[in-house]
Order: sequence, then C-alpha cells, then structure tokens
Amino acid sequence: MKGLARVYGPETWAVYERLDRSLDPRGPDSMLDVAVAYLSPGSAVLDVGCRDGKHLVELVRRTGARGVGIDAVARFPELPEVQFDQGRIEALPYADDEFDLVWCRDMLGNVEPLDTAFAEVARVLRPGGRVLLYSPVATDRLEPVDEALLARSLTLVRASLDEEVVEAAFTGAGLEVERKDVIGTEWREWEEERGRPTSRDLLRLARLRRRRNELVAEFGEDLVGHAEANLHWLMFLLVGKLRPTLWVLRAAPAA
Repeated sequence: MKGLARVYGPETWAVYERLDRSLDPRGPDSMLDVAVAYLSPGSAVLDVGCRDGKHLVELVRRTGARGVGIDAVARFPELPEVQFDQGRIEALPYADDEFDLVWCRDMLGNVEPLDTAFAEVARVLRPGGRVLLYSPVATDRLEPVDEALLARSLTLVRASLDEEVVEAAFTGAGLEVERKDVIGTEWREWEEERGRPTSRDLLRLARLRRRRNELVAEFGEDLVGHAEANLHWLMFLLVGKLRPTLWVLRAAPAA
C-alpha cells in the first residue's frame, strides 16, 4: 500500500507539473541559421531532395547565394530566383567542384546506396566546402514492427537509418565531420508547443484505424498504408524511436 500511496499521491502530480514547463527547444529554422554562416552573394548552394524549394529560397533570400535544387519527384513551383532539376543524389547532373554548400534535409532515409550518394556530394563540392546534413537515425526504441511499417509503406531503407552506416558513408567519401549536433526531440517539441501537429496525426491515425476498411475501399490499400505509416513518423521522432541528428561535413581543402 505504501508504494500505491506514493505513486498516486501529490508528488506524482508534481512530476506532471514539471513536465508541463517548456524546455525552450530550438525550432527547425535553426538549421537555416547554421547554413547562412557558410554562404555569401558569391556562393552556390545545392539543395538535394528540395521538394518545393522552401528552404532553398530562404537560403538565397538571406545570403544572395546562387541556389539550385534537385529532387526525384518534379513538383517544383515557378520561382525565378532558383534553378530546379529532377534527379537523384546518387547521380548528380552537375560539374565537379560546383557548390560551396550542399544542403540535405530529411531525405537520406530513402537513399541507397549511401556510398555512391556521398561520393557524388563530395564530387560536386568545392575544396573546403560544406555539407549540412539533417537525418533521423534509428534508436534501440525502434521495434522490428515499426521498421517493417516504415519500410513497407514509406520506402525507407533500414541501413540509411543506421548511424554507423551513415557516418561510414560520408567519411568514406572523404568528408570530415566538423560538427555533430544531436537534435533529438527538440524540433518536434517546438512544433508541438505551437501547433500540435503530432496530436493532430494521432487523431487522424485513430480515425484511420476505426474506418480502415472504408478508406481502403475508397482510396486503395497503397495510399491508406502510406498514410498510416506516415502518421507514425512524428510520433516516432517525439518519443525517441528515431533520433534526428545534424552534421556539418567539410570537404578536403585544396592541396
């Protein structure tokens, strides 16, 4: 009874009260703040896996650098201030030593083989140039059933979530780790404190599971399966099954 009284006593609620206080997490735009230190009006930046170019446009706006974005899926807006190309990191259609900074944000999990990808990144970097890489890596909290869900419906490559494999690939390409910053749950805490996106995805997931058969009949198993896996992503980040990490990598200086 003593143990029961303690865990259901007043001190228990003091734990929750402490956890209601913000720890002042950094937000996702902190990656932009890191990048601008390496760019100037005479620089060139390549955004690999650029999606809609939002981050690339902001880098160009802040620094005046020349911006190029590449993505495997061509969904590019009409933006005169940047260049967009369709392609993949494993075969970059650019000249050697063309860029001062390569920006890779949250796209590495779909890349295979990593050795080829980082060899290409190193090739297009100018001597002494940098790579700014943000990618989640798996932790021991990620269960096999979680891995199967992500691989099946999000086309994630398990090896590309392995921290040792990722680091071996970029050091093997001759890229030196200049800085390593474990972001952990910070960006997700920052977003949850402001807009509750993970709470929204939890509600969506509950509705999906309650009406799964109806949704599959309407949209197909492939789309519903993808949505189901994708709705786990923010939760996995927020509870530490995946650990976001930011690396600054440096190409070898000119001889």
